[in-house]
Amino acid sequence: MNIYKNIGEINLLHPAITIGFFDGVHLGHCAIIDTVIQKAKKFNTQSLLITFWPHPRVILGNDPDKLKLLSTLEEKQQLIQDKGIDNLLIIEFTPEFAHTSAYNFLNETIFNKLKASAIVQGYNNAFGYKGQGNFNLIKQHESDFGYESTQVQPISLNGINISSTKIREALQAGNLSLANQMLNRPYTVAGIIEGGKQIGRTIGFPTANISLTNLSKQIPANGVYAVWVDYEGESYPAMLNIGIKPTIGDGLERTIEAHIINFDKDIYNQKISIRFVEKIREEQKFESLSALQNQLVTDRNTVLRVLTHKNQLI
Repeated sequence: MNIYKNIGEINLLHPAITIGFFDGVHLGHCAIIDTVIQKAKKFNTQSLLITFWPHPRVILGNDPDKLKLLSTLEEKQQLIQDKGIDNLLIIEFTPEFAHTSAYNFLNETIFNKLKASAIVQGYNNAFGYKGQGNFNLIKQHESDFGYESTQVQPISLNGINISSTKIREALQAGNLSLANQMLNRPYTVAGIIEGGKQIGRTIGFPTANISLTNLSKQIPANGVYAVWVDYEGESYPAMLNIGIKPTIGDGLERTIEAHIINFDKDIYNQKISIRFVEKIREEQKFESLSALQNQLVTDRNTVLRVLTHKNQLI
């Protein structure tokens, strides 16, 4: 896949195009990407996905501090590449660009510079100033600019239209099963291993304290999770806690820590990736370290059972 940061670098002949932020590259996004690839084959040309960075809400000031994303730019690039898109254009979203009218974007970029053969758009996607670039506008100028327009209908799961917002809501509720089904893969975050108080080591469950490498990522709800930890090309089963550690912590700081099962390597200051599979229980306070230790034994067995079962289903 060719990646461009400047539209002037692109030299394509009538590409099939889709436009959007594509956070998470979920099943709904995949339907759009599959369609634009089909259109590229139909017109014997290449596919081009146009996306933006940073998120428009960051620039427009619509509660940017509250915005959490499903994918970093690097993750999004890899997911789009894995889907088979030929070309990716990443447009820097600036205050000036935010004021570009949808018609001007169609006329100057899609028509004059790219001469698109086809435009594929999601059912709820819009671009341009104040989101004026809806499918009606694209359809309206289809004959003027000589492209074929296609709107992809929503993909539903259990009666819910899949969207990045719905996935964020599922993660905030700790519903990993729903989030992962909508993503069609385990939700993933990356982090650096840091030193902790090593209390877990005294009860036979040493934990790795994880500092996220990207603070804009959506973090699942507090609780205990069955996860896979990926490190240097290998995957390890682990039980992960998100929360305030009410039994041994001060109850103030929210932390992420994992006990990697049957793992004894020194990975301080190393980067790992965490794939969330399932929430196994709520975080809770125990009367003693002994009671916590007993629960952790149960948690470990649950995690191994869940990961073995889920792995067989993949």
